[in-house]
Amino acid sequence: MSQIQALLNVDAGRMPAGAVVFFPRDPEAVQRRVCGTLAAIVLGGAVALFVTHAGGVLIPLLALIGVGLTVGALPTLPDFATPRPKRPTLLVTQEGIIVRDEEGLRSWDFDDLATVRPYIHRQTLGILIVRKSGDRDFLDTTFFERGEKVREMIGRRLKLTEA
Repeated sequence: MSQIQALLNVDAGRMPAGAVVFFPRDPEAVQRRVCGTLAAIVLGGAVALFVTHAGGVLIPLLALIGVGLTVGALPTLPDFATPRPKRPTLLVTQEGIIVRDEEGLRSWDFDDLATVRPYIHRQTLGILIVRKSGDRDFLDTTFFERGEKVREMIGRRLKLTEA
């Protein structure tokens, strides 16, 4: 199975044998977590004021703020009217690496790689992929969930190909 076929299988929801897939991180997860925590605190304060019969006008105000924060903690639905590009994906197969991200579709065969090492590019920690020909490519692994595992996984696969 070619790397492109493997990526198409991932898009269809089928996991190719021996492959590991990395999908992008949720950029709004931290904001939603903070809103959820603040909502719990504010609503807890409103309940405490209600139980102690203190606060008067402050109780509905805190309840309204708590509801607003709760809504902020919920994920939003995508707009289905606008066409969406395929979601970024990093796929490590037995034969190589294939990445679909904002730079397009890129792939590397393990047989063509000299080394993979950590690298900082534009204040982003990722990996530098060096081909045997000397060509170099940077891959931002922090963009993907569990991205810190990508380098060691590729390193393991490279050692298997060299043996």
